[in-house]
Amino acid sequence: MKSILHPKKRKKKKSIKIGVKKCRLMAGSTFAVKNSARSKAMLAAFIAIIVAASFASGYFSRTFISSEQQTVTVKIGALLPLTGDLSTYGKRNQGALQLAIEDINSFAEAAGSKFRFQLVVEDTGTDPQTARSRIEALAAQGVKLFLGPMSSGEVSQVKQFADANKLVVVSQSSTAPALSIPGDFVFRVVPPDTYQGRALAKVVWSSGFTKAIVIYRNDAWGVGLRDSFEKNFKALGGTTESIAYDTGAKEFSAEVSRAADLASQMGTGTAIVLISFEEGIQFIKLAAQNPVLSKLTWFGTDGLANNAKLISEAGAEAIALGGIASTNFIPTANPMQEEFKRRFRQRFGDDPDPYSMNSYDAAWLLALSVMLTGSDDGTKIASVLPQVTARYYGITGTITLDASGDRSAGDYGVFKVVQTSTGLAWKLVAVYHIDTDTFAPVGS
Repeated sequence: MKSILHPKKRKKKKSIKIGVKKCRLMAGSTFAVKNSARSKAMLAAFIAIIVAASFASGYFSRTFISSEQQTVTVKIGALLPLTGDLSTYGKRNQGALQLAIEDINSFAEAAGSKFRFQLVVEDTGTDPQTARSRIEALAAQGVKLFLGPMSSGEVSQVKQFADANKLVVVSQSSTAPALSIPGDFVFRVVPPDTYQGRALAKVVWSSGFTKAIVIYRNDAWGVGLRDSFEKNFKALGGTTESIAYDTGAKEFSAEVSRAADLASQMGTGTAIVLISFEEGIQFIKLAAQNPVLSKLTWFGTDGLANNAKLISEAGAEAIALGGIASTNFIPTANPMQEEFKRRFRQRFGDDPDPYSMNSYDAAWLLALSVMLTGSDDGTKIASVLPQVTARYYGITGTITLDASGDRSAGDYGVFKVVQTSTGLAWKLVAVYHIDTDTFAPVGS
């Protein structure tokens, strides 16, 4: 299979040693931006060095001489689900962005940049209409750059307004394939579910199941991931049935009853695939009490993986249903990432999830684009962002955007709820490598 993680070899890049780290620089690279100059290419290299070197000690050096100049504050809107069905993730993302803005401003001061950045957080409530109203309100205040929204349903709702008003939107976790659109103002630092669907199908099939009942949110994300999973699962030889539920529903006994009927008809070798946000916890509780569904193995996705609320409210039920093995994009491990995790735990008493780490890098990408172009103009930022991204190595590793502005590749972790010596917890049990179409177990 052609590798999408490791594209064809290019010219060997120059390497500069920084303490115990190495930072790769693109030999002779320049930024294809209006009024580009050699100084911008040099600044790009300088930024790459500083971003990498800063993590060696966990903070930015302040020994650089700053020029005396008037500072310019650029507001970055953060559209986060601090309430609603993604609130667990929204709060982690808020913490990651707080660290990012602190680090970015320390760097900007050290580098003598006139720019400083202010994070303006708005709660979307995991609701597409609310996300739309929040971006409109912030745009009216002059905000042109946005991190989030997190869900594809929300991104779908803000996209038209963002494109029409040339507002740059960088989502850390929106994955619906339908939003892979070239030339717009929406960027996503996560691969589309074209890949997660393949990983999820492989997980279910490799676990010994040839039939699957898919219970999914009837929104852009749920439909897209269901389609991707079913396509890949059928290609492996499997058969599927699906049950949609309304995103505004508060009670799911009818869907659970329907799933039980289907499971009885389909017989042995049947698994349940749950494509949900935190409302999936209700499905898990109901299933554990159902005489048919309680005997089946359940699987999940990035909408539930690493969710602390599931552990606290339905951990025992999750164990009874096989641990809810769930797929989630995982960033490439590196020393900067480990340092970030340490700082995050120390500051917030929690572990960052993959999408909160994506948020941290996304904030840097926007800020670096502003510093390099000297502007927060949406058209300029949208033009340079893919090139800045290509030269950036952050806590999630290398980020390459495809023609649609989406992260072009990545591996997927398989997380399960397990019993540990200190209680129930999510554990990474395997990694699915997209480039080789293989699984590798993690630990024991």
